[in-house]
Amino acid sequence: MQTKIFSVKGGLSFPVYERLYGFQDKGISLGGAQDQLSFRVAYQLFNQPLDFQAIEMIYPAKITAEEDMLFILCGATYENTSMGGKQVVYNQIQFLKKGDTLEFSGIKTGFRTLMFAIAQTSNQIVDIGKKRSKEIEQFIDSNYKNNYIRVIKGPEFGILEDNGFFEQVWTISPNSSQMGISLDGNALSIKKVEMISQPVVDGTIQLSPGGPIVLMRHRQTVGGYPRVATVVEPDINKLAQFVPKAHLRFKLVSFDEAIELNSKFNTLFTKNLFS
Repeated sequence: MQTKIFSVKGGLSFPVYERLYGFQDKGISLGGAQDQLSFRVAYQLFNQPLDFQAIEMIYPAKITAEEDMLFILCGATYENTSMGGKQVVYNQIQFLKKGDTLEFSGIKTGFRTLMFAIAQTSNQIVDIGKKRSKEIEQFIDSNYKNNYIRVIKGPEFGILEDNGFFEQVWTISPNSSQMGISLDGNALSIKKVEMISQPVVDGTIQLSPGGPIVLMRHRQTVGGYPRVATVVEPDINKLAQFVPKAHLRFKLVSFDEAIELNSKFNTLFTKNLFS
């Protein structure tokens, strides 16, 4: 649930809600934050609150507290992030007084900044200063140290006639959207195929006439282009932090490897990994 805890002026941001399960058969995707790792960290640190306000910010905005609130910033970081002249620490719960403003400037590392807040007057018991653990930081450092995106074979993988999909370096197109990330690169050698629309999931890579499209959290639920691969869950979050014109390569992993990667990712949120 989302309530008006802070206001946003300028920049570019999108409201974030919990994922909506059970409606894909009606054409409604799960939605939610593009970077689910950052969202789940914030959501867990606040003890899974029922009432919160959250956004994913792409270009810096001014965020003003509409009431006394507790907040956390995760994901992309700015060189200068301040409230009343005081520097803000990322990935740690902090307090912002009603009427005070968060401001962002300087070099940004990453692409999407998650702002997650609850009213201090809520019944939620939360400790100021609570932050993510070193184990989560180590997971992020290890997973984000290169530009490889791991995938498993998709249903139409067989239309690829060579290894060009994996051998070339792809560039994220500025024309990407909340629905999907478009990739620029050399044309691939493929077999012709005719198909009707088929189900798709988060991370499905469709091969359109204009090049690959990686479907993200606000995707459609069916698609008519060949599904050559699917990005593993941890790397969808990683991809959400790649800036336009960033370069990446795909790395094929087995289905069993993908299950293990997803299991390790989910384990981060079943242990007491917050301090």
